[in-house]
Amino acid sequence: MKKLFVTLLCVLCALTLVGCTSKVEEPVEEVKEPVAATGTYTVYNMTGALVTELYLYEAGAAEKGENLAGEGLKNTKSVTLTYEGTEETVLCLEFNYEGGEAQKFETLHIEEAPITLKSVDEAAGATAIAFAQPEGTGHYAITNNTGADVTELYMYAEGSEDKGTNYAETAIANGASYDLEFNGKYGVNYVLEWVAGSDEARNFPTLHIEDASIELLSIDAAAGATNIKFGW
Repeated sequence: MKKLFVTLLCVLCALTLVGCTSKVEEPVEEVKEPVAATGTYTVYNMTGALVTELYLYEAGAAEKGENLAGEGLKNTKSVTLTYEGTEETVLCLEFNYEGGEAQKFETLHIEEAPITLKSVDEAAGATAIAFAQPEGTGHYAITNNTGADVTELYMYAEGSEDKGTNYAETAIANGASYDLEFNGKYGVNYVLEWVAGSDEARNFPTLHIEDASIELLSIDAAAGATNIKFGW
C-alpha cells in the first residue's frame, strides 16, 4: 500500500510540473479596420489677392494632386473641398496667391469646417488659416424708384426670423437714395426686404456681403422679372 501511495504521489507531482511549464496563451488583440470618413471644407479666400494654387492632400504625400483653385479663386470668394479618407487621416492644405508665397497647414483632420485663408500680414506669427467663416461689411447704394415712399427696409440673413433694423424708419422718398451698410458673414445669403406705399412687402433673397448699387423697382417695372436692378 505504501508503495502504491508513493507511486501516485510521483504521478501527481509530474502532472503538476507539466501544468507549471505549460505556456499561458496571450489574448489575441482585435485589429480594428479603419473607419471611412469624408472631410468637407468650405474655403474662403481672404488673402486680398487671387488664389492661384490650392491643394488638399494627405500629410507627407509625395504628390499634391489636382490644383483645386482651377483658373483662380477671387478674393472674398469661396470653394467647397472634399476628401475621402478615414477618421485617422491627417491632411495638408496648401495654397498660394498672386504676389505671395506658398502657405501650408499640415495638421488638418477629417471633419466638416469653414476655413479662411489669411494674407501673409494677417497670418504673421500665427497660422496661415483660421477655422471660421469670415465677416465683413456690405455697402449698398439703394435708390427708390418704386413710385412711392419706402417706409420699411430690412437686410437679414436668409431663414432668420429677426429682420433687425428698419433702415427706412425715416421714409425714403421716391427717387431718393439711401446708403446701407450691413455687417455679416461671407458665404451667407442675405434678404433685402422693403415696403413701398400701400404695396405688400417685396424682397430679393440672394444678396451677399459686397459693394453694390441697387435700384428698387415699381411693381409694373418688376413684372415678370426681379424686384430690383443692379446699377443704374
